Amino acid sequence: MNRSISHLVAICSITLSLAGFSNPATAQELFFDAFEDRVADQKYIGRNWTWFEFTYEGDTCTGEPLTQNGPDGSDKLVENRNYQTASNAVGQGDSYFRAGLEVPAWDGALTNMMRVYGNQFIPATTCEQVLVFQEMPITDPGTFVFSFDNAQDRYGAPANGEIIGAFVKVIKTSDMTFENLFFEQMPVTPPVATTPENVTIVSKYMQFSIPEEWIGELLQFGFYSELSENLGQAWGTSAGMYDNVKLATLDIGPAHSGSFYNELQSGHGFSIEFGYLPDGSPFAIVYWYTFDSLGNPIFLVGTGTPEGNRVEITFDSPVGMVYGDFDPTSVTREDGGTAVFEFSDGDNATFSYTPSNFTMTNWGHTTAIVDLPLTKLFGIPADKFFEVQE
Repeated sequence: MNRSISHLVAICSITLSLAGFSNPATAQELFFDAFEDRVADQKYIGRNWTWFEFTYEGDTCTGEPLTQNGPDGSDKLVENRNYQTASNAVGQGDSYFRAGLEVPAWDGALTNMMRVYGNQFIPATTCEQVLVFQEMPITDPGTFVFSFDNAQDRYGAPANGEIIGAFVKVIKTSDMTFENLFFEQMPVTPPVATTPENVTIVSKYMQFSIPEEWIGELLQFGFYSELSENLGQAWGTSAGMYDNVKLATLDIGPAHSGSFYNELQSGHGFSIEFGYLPDGSPFAIVYWYTFDSLGNPIFLVGTGTPEGNRVEITFDSPVGMVYGDFDPTSVTREDGGTAVFEFSDGDNATFSYTPSNFTMTNWGHTTAIVDLPLTKLFGIPADKFFEVQE
């Protein structure tokens, strides 16, 4: 879902950047926050989490905003406290806050989490949108994944139709027009929970690409809540709980598995499987169904270890087994050459192949293949990303 916002800029002292992508084989973790280093009574959320808020005409947060407000050096920047310290109990009941910490969340049922909700000091007679986010300058293109864990707030949000979710935005700051180059929102609906015993966490992610022409612009990613008191909604029930917030380059995952081919070269193709070895490490198996130089069908089978968005495969060329006489001792596994598969997303990749002396001599594979585009023809639902091995 895309929406237009004229300005969403909070220039602050964040020094993170989208950098370090010269080696596409290595996935880069650009930001991570699990909130475990926090204490309940610290004054601010920490880690440069910032905010912006808008109001819109009517009961939906669409179109051009009526008002917009952000940390522009006013006292609201100072008063954007962690909500747990901005309370009457500690003499700060008139402070602004739009997010806070639960340390630990749900009375210890969950680990530390960040709570994002509506601004309690603005009566939402029109639709009010609050955003709490990270921002960083873009220095390199690529495909990225913004992922996080989400749980229902203890007060039942979204209880009355409030909308909560995640967003990714790119703002054109190079010419100071603050034009929206990209803005994507993803509403989330966490599992219903009424007690600490039944609260559960779900993992969500957003995948997006940054082209070269966006280098120098500003990336923002984080969370939002939308509500209107006209609809009986309230800031107290507009919150979402978030944890393990991560921005990283695209990694290959089990969901990249499937049947791939080039539409203009239908007749040969690949069965690619990504999974785990018994020790839990990521692993890839590729079957290439192809032909020799005389038109006879052959196949190559190879393995490799996924790294970032690519996998290098060492092929074997099995020969010698006779149909109907399946004797493993009759098989010779010759060097089948090497290949590289580089994925732009879960459905598209490029294939490069270097023949071996054996495949050149026996199969007539005398020509290398460079960056052949591949498209997924068929896939199997699976986890998007490999689990992080501790």
